[in-house]
Amino acid sequence: MMKRIESIDIMRGISIMGILFMNIVGFHMNEVFTNPLDYFQLPLDRILYYFDILFVHNSFYPIFSFLFGFGLAIMATNIRQRGGNFIPVLYRRVLVLLVFGYIHGLLIFYGDILNVYAVLGMIAILFLLMPNIVSLITAIIIAVIFLLINLMVIITVILSPEAIPFEASDNTAQHWIQVMQSGDFSQILALNQQFFLENFTALSLTGIFGYGFSVLPFILFGMYAMRADMIGFMLKTKRLMMIIAAVSLILGLMIKYYVIYAHLDIYAAQSFIFYGGTLVAICYFIAVVLLTDNQQFYKVMQPFRYAGKMSFTLYILQSICMFVIFYVFRLYAKLNLYEVFIIALLIIIFELAIATYYMKRYKYGPLEWIWRKITYLK
Repeated sequence: MMKRIESIDIMRGISIMGILFMNIVGFHMNEVFTNPLDYFQLPLDRILYYFDILFVHNSFYPIFSFLFGFGLAIMATNIRQRGGNFIPVLYRRVLVLLVFGYIHGLLIFYGDILNVYAVLGMIAILFLLMPNIVSLITAIIIAVIFLLINLMVIITVILSPEAIPFEASDNTAQHWIQVMQSGDFSQILALNQQFFLENFTALSLTGIFGYGFSVLPFILFGMYAMRADMIGFMLKTKRLMMIIAAVSLILGLMIKYYVIYAHLDIYAAQSFIFYGGTLVAICYFIAVVLLTDNQQFYKVMQPFRYAGKMSFTLYILQSICMFVIFYVFRLYAKLNLYEVFIIALLIIIFELAIATYYMKRYKYGPLEWIWRKITYLK
């Protein structure tokens, strides 16, 4: 069981680094997503953008959401085995996460995901009181409804792309660039807060429904997987898992490739990226679970295991790094994509080094320690 949990830590560590590659593009220049090919003129930049779309975009958030549900189920199981009541403990945990998420979203990075996990976690915890099959059935029902909604969008985009227009105001884009390059932190924070509250908060009716359809199924699947010992099943059926991983990767890349082929803007591309990314994420998850069963691979991936154990701290730390680099040093919208990715690699090396050093000396990361103290009230 311990080895399986450690494979989850490795996957969490890989995911948090993958999420950095996605976030840093928007952190450097949010406007790039409207018409990316207008901004990426260098051949190398275009190749990296295509790589980002195919292998990174939305290919790590599904895993992180899945692991969030998996972690809640582990905590509930452990508390139950000790004869305790997991409900107040888990609700304290997600409430603390909500506070951190709002601080992060309002003061550092508008694209915060912690508040989403916290709000949806409040719903998901209730499913731990029910038979495990209820989590699976509910996740499937929500996913199917969301798929039917998105199929209409996908068909419309394929048949008539102009029917789903997305036009960003040049004045708005210029205003955003001027503010983010100004070094005026009052203006930067005000714009950041406005964008966060309008687009990324889950504490609204549209937020709960929007994220409920796209994120909640992954959390419920994660809870089901832990309680059903899905990782044990995967290790017993390696050949089947390898086939599923290969098929998922091929289908996912084919779906995502349409975004590149049709030169879709971010609005028209959302459904393709969501489903393509989810399929690629399935491949990644299976690959890591199977590979960590190999002792040599397991040893090589220890830095990612340490990173996974303090992923909360590292998620906030990478946002602070990006804030300093792009807002304090005024590099917002001034770099080529290959330079942005070099920065991402340097941050990853920095975080892996910190995680390895820290976790060899302490049991929990700094923010994980605070989170745990409040969660368990001790």
